[in-house]
Amino acid sequence: MSLRPPEGSIVDTRYWHLLDDGRVQCDVCPRACKLHDGQRGLCFVRGAERGRIKLFSYGRSSGFCVDPIEKK
Repeated sequence: MSLRPPEGSIVDTRYWHLLDDGRVQCDVCPRACKLHDGQRGLCFVRGAERGRIKLFSYGRSSGFCVDPIEKK
């Protein structure tokens, strides 16, 4: 079983910049993850690949919650 997401679900993202030390910084949330190639951010949805931030869950749900509509 491969841990790599299916083709088409990995896309380049916006809101990142390259740091002087070669890492890339994600600017989407206040955590500002600074990543080397192959690392994932704290969200586990974005990660660094080939000097860019990639979104690894494009077109797929990243979380599910079972919550009834009507509550007692």
